[in-house]
Amino acid sequence: MSEEKIVNLLKENKFHEAKSLIFNLLKTEKKNLKYNFYYGLIFANEKKFGEAIKFFGIYLDSNKSDYDTNFNLANCYLGLLNFEKAIEYYENCTRLNHNRHEPYHQVGVCYRLVRDYQKSIVNLNKALSIKENTLSYYILGKVFRDNGQFEEAKKSFEKSIFLNKNFIDAKLSLANIENDCGNYDEAFKIINQIIEANEQNDQTYVKSNLIIGNILKSKGDYKSAIEVNQNILEKEPKNADALYHLSLCYLFMKDFDKGWKYHESRYNLQSFVLLKKIRNSFLKPVWDKNQPKKNILIYGEQGIGEQILYSQFIEVIQDQFEKITIAVNKKLIPFFKKIYKYIEIIDYRSLENYDSYDYHLPMGSLGQFFQNLINYNSLRKEIFYSFDNNIVPKKNKKLRCGISWKSTNKIFGKKKSIELEQLSNLFLLNDIEFINLQYSDEKEEINILEKRIGKSIFLDHKVDCYNDIDGTAGLVKSCDFVITVSNSNAHIAGKLGVKTFLLLPFNDGKLWYWGLNTDNNIIWYPSIKPVRMENDNDWSSCISNLNKELENFL
Repeated sequence: MSEEKIVNLLKENKFHEAKSLIFNLLKTEKKNLKYNFYYGLIFANEKKFGEAIKFFGIYLDSNKSDYDTNFNLANCYLGLLNFEKAIEYYENCTRLNHNRHEPYHQVGVCYRLVRDYQKSIVNLNKALSIKENTLSYYILGKVFRDNGQFEEAKKSFEKSIFLNKNFIDAKLSLANIENDCGNYDEAFKIINQIIEANEQNDQTYVKSNLIIGNILKSKGDYKSAIEVNQNILEKEPKNADALYHLSLCYLFMKDFDKGWKYHESRYNLQSFVLLKKIRNSFLKPVWDKNQPKKNILIYGEQGIGEQILYSQFIEVIQDQFEKITIAVNKKLIPFFKKIYKYIEIIDYRSLENYDSYDYHLPMGSLGQFFQNLINYNSLRKEIFYSFDNNIVPKKNKKLRCGISWKSTNKIFGKKKSIELEQLSNLFLLNDIEFINLQYSDEKEEINILEKRIGKSIFLDHKVDCYNDIDGTAGLVKSCDFVITVSNSNAHIAGKLGVKTFLLLPFNDGKLWYWGLNTDNNIIWYPSIKPVRMENDNDWSSCISNLNKELENFL
């Protein structure tokens, strides 16, 4: 009778009354361990996941094969961003009941959050093989988009809508895919249809306008995008997506006070969940301007390029702190050690075992405190960088040029990349030798162009440009100039102060730190000369502008 009363209270969302009842029952009925399960449910509802895990664990010790307890434990670990433990308990559920699709779905969600997209796809498809459902198709579409598989994403969203024609999120995701593909009119058409059908729904208004703001940002209309996102914040002041979109727009426009302020919202975005997990793991305080400039740990976030970009702040603050430790991607350690000889550089995967610091701060938060120190005079225009002569080919011609023409970014990569054929006239110049800096395997494209023009293009070298950043930096430093699209090589060349011609899309696919189409320089890297498209998807105008720049340079 008591258990039935608890269940009814939980169904009616009367959690406080249920908690009081359980508390009293446990005094007299300690052997009824099921009460601990219900206690766990209440704490989980309050998002007190640590407490919930404790009570679920008590019940699970007496009944290892209880499906619901394993599933709820997994949910709690997911809430704590402990993806490994969450997957462990969801997989327990798959063994306890082969006919339930939910645990496979949740495992797919976990793998998406840690960016293991292939395992995510496998588990979501397993969920769908057990039971076709709207949500698994929707998340599968999200995974395909994250992985740059836009057509597969579109099909998944369409299947989700087929099962539930009123599923707004899947329809909005279709609009987002059209935006990814540069089909702005089609994206706006989908959004307008959604708004017209749900004009009184505030939640739909917010979600639709987030996509509208994103489209406007993609088109380079940052002022309009700002207005749209500000309107969203009037309805939902803490909307993380709107805040983050505002940060990008303001950073593009170099309104850094606002840009870096709003940039702190990234912790609440699903795409930054791993950063949030790292932050939550620290036992020591975050640094802010009220703290002494003592022993600080600064850790990397996002990709290789962003970590190099944010390291430009180290240039202007390295003498202000008693000690700085930098934690970055393992590939960057040899590169950074040569540049920052008196700063400790560690692998950010070893942070949980590192204790030699007083405060910590992610690289992406440095701008909030130190943007006013960034200027051409404070950034070194050229950096001495030693490299192994045995891996860098001997120079044979008057000039050496490093070339990189592809970005492997899953969503924006194609928009930032060019075909090697578009640089073919460059390879006909007699006084220049060329080094291949490309970190993806483009042998087929190189062979086709070499066959057409009847000559070898690149000098041979043995550097693995994907894994060996130090070796790549040596190749870059041996060059008189570099021509590259927006990828990690642009950041390496800019960091080393090597003259670089950076080929950039007009708007869509361009990242905020490369600035506006009217900018003639890149504030972060004094040695980089931006070479910009004159219209959307117009690489020919970009190549024409490159030729003009090279005429003046050579």
